[in-house]
Amino acid sequence: MKGVSVAFFYSDGTLHVGDARASVTVDSIVGALDRPAYVYDLDDIALRFHAMNNAFASARHTIHYAMKANSNAAILRHLCALGAGVDTVSGGEIARALAAGVPADRIIFSGVAKTHQEIQSALEARIKQINVESPQELQRIADIARQLGVVADVAFRLNPNVNPKTHPYITTGFRDNKFGMDESFMPELRGILARESKWLRLRGFTMHIGSLLFDLAVIREAIEKTIAVHDTFKADGHPLDRLDIGGGLGVAYDSADTAREFEMIAQYGRMAIDVTRGMNVELLCEPGRIFVARAGVLVGRVQYIKATAQKTFAILDTGMHHLVRPALYGSKHRILPLRQGAGDSMVYDIVGPICESSDFLAKDVSLSPLKQGDLVAIADAGAYGFTMASQYNSHELPAEIAVNASGHQS
Repeated sequence: MKGVSVAFFYSDGTLHVGDARASVTVDSIVGALDRPAYVYDLDDIALRFHAMNNAFASARHTIHYAMKANSNAAILRHLCALGAGVDTVSGGEIARALAAGVPADRIIFSGVAKTHQEIQSALEARIKQINVESPQELQRIADIARQLGVVADVAFRLNPNVNPKTHPYITTGFRDNKFGMDESFMPELRGILARESKWLRLRGFTMHIGSLLFDLAVIREAIEKTIAVHDTFKADGHPLDRLDIGGGLGVAYDSADTAREFEMIAQYGRMAIDVTRGMNVELLCEPGRIFVARAGVLVGRVQYIKATAQKTFAILDTGMHHLVRPALYGSKHRILPLRQGAGDSMVYDIVGPICESSDFLAKDVSLSPLKQGDLVAIADAGAYGFTMASQYNSHELPAEIAVNASGHQS
């Protein structure tokens, strides 16, 4: 048995989901479908949740899954049953989390453009915390809380101005980004807190510097800068009892080796506990990609093999409209035929049906020979896949199927 990842592997030339003790073929899950499908392994997600939970075990903590990575209802229910909360970035995500059974007191609301209705709905639901991104937002929260006659629990999102060394589109804690507030905002925030003290309760600070992060030293620097501002507000008499250190841990999409990710989770927990030692706060974190990326594949069917003088194209019924990451970020995903064919490897561009030359899922990949009708999985597609999918060219959205080791689907 040759390992591909914790969740998906080949046995006798056929792609399976699960592990060596209990698994099912991916073909048995999607073979009868007449459209592309995402397949998610709930057991792999649980394995990663437990690794993160264990990494923070010596601290008072709550893991708030960043559901923008994947908001599938079965995944939300599964993580909620394990004890996770969620980090949301829209009123729609809050509603989806509540519908999946996530308790309101485990929901955090982030995002830079919260509308009046979204804030009102969040306060009416009595969610755990609103992460504030600007002074005007803080004033809006106070005004709505006053109208409702409730106290709003808030945290201030600091922009620590550190370079996370990731793709510029997913950098969120640098001086040029729209996210968070630097120290120049603090006097105005203090004024609003003083004026609206009946309706606002500052619970702590939060930071999130980006996604696809591997350098824990940069995350530590951002936490330290956040703690420095936290301490000044603590000295002002605010009884701060939470510190949200964000998320963003990455996965190496060009490799099937997951050992590095589990070691990084352990190191991340040790670092966070060390840097916050003695603070007497609830430590919050917001992992997303690290939980679900490896746990999902996108499966499409080869419609045509088209060979030109320059390229051989495998044209699928899925593409950038279902997984936009290669087109948007230039990201690379491994390609896994559901059944490995016989014969010498060939080099393909894996492309989709969209009327754009940017509609590709992989370029110049060496695979066993493909033929019309073959099913192909795009690996490590569990994060920022379906959540970013569209119906461009009026194509339908892919199916979503979540499975566990017993083969149960939801």
